[in-house]
Amino acid sequence: MSEQSYDLRASSARLHSHILGVTRRLYLYLPPEYASAPQRRFPTLYLMRGHEREWVNPNEDASRSGTTVIDVYERLRASGAIGPMLLVMPGLASDDNAVPGMLTDFRSPELAANAPGIGTGRFQRFFFEELLPFVDGRYRTLPAARSVAGFSLGGYMAVKAAALHPELFASVGAFDASIPYTSDAGRAARPGDGLFAPAMFDAPLGLPRDPAHLTEQNPIALLLRADQAALRRLAWIIQYGPEQIEPWGSNFYRGEYLLRALRTLGIENAAPVAAIPDGQHTWRIADRHIETTLPLHWRALEARLS
Repeated sequence: MSEQSYDLRASSARLHSHILGVTRRLYLYLPPEYASAPQRRFPTLYLMRGHEREWVNPNEDASRSGTTVIDVYERLRASGAIGPMLLVMPGLASDDNAVPGMLTDFRSPELAANAPGIGTGRFQRFFFEELLPFVDGRYRTLPAARSVAGFSLGGYMAVKAAALHPELFASVGAFDASIPYTSDAGRAARPGDGLFAPAMFDAPLGLPRDPAHLTEQNPIALLLRADQAALRRLAWIIQYGPEQIEPWGSNFYRGEYLLRALRTLGIENAAPVAAIPDGQHTWRIADRHIETTLPLHWRALEARLS
């Protein structure tokens, strides 16, 4: 699909990554005030998934019916539910979307040597050391007012980003996140969890899977090691599909597992409902998750503006 097929309200930018050794692309949505108020700075929401196109592709799956997350944003703006913000949609997968970046420094990058856009595979370093500074340096952002949200594997990355660096964010959201289980009271990745068994995870996680590396990438293990006071300063906005369509239609049990881990840290879910009754693992519901939760992100971001 050509770039012209994506939402024309989104602009694209390219960043040559010295860490990855390749050029990466991202999409951004700039609110109308960005042009009309040239001295003003804006809060930012990072939307995670994999390929940079996914949030702005009206045909990412058939359920979407020609709309994108920008339609969601503009409806909320028109209703007065949120204020102006930048939406940033980074590319965190191979250019063909076959190999996920996982916000991970790859254990075996040589296994993805033929995948375009992977380079060294150091996607965790790329995101924190290059991408965030690039956006803040090139666009009029407010680094103190930055949030992150994601769908599916993007939800995994959003939670992982906040667990690694809670000081960088005001809120974190996830819909139907791919959250791996832990063992040993959250201190290690659970042996035998098949979530990341498919071959597309061989380069990020190693072949055979490296248990120590799996633990280092596990959001639950990372949460339990993180600064708990910093984690509690974030708004956590977690939703997932219903139990009755597990295991192929939702990540209900993994979402419940994440909420239990958060509760052990004294963190309550800010979402109005955790399990969405008709919450299929589709872009239609992912967009609806954003429509429901973006006002909550805005509230958290607005609090950082004062």
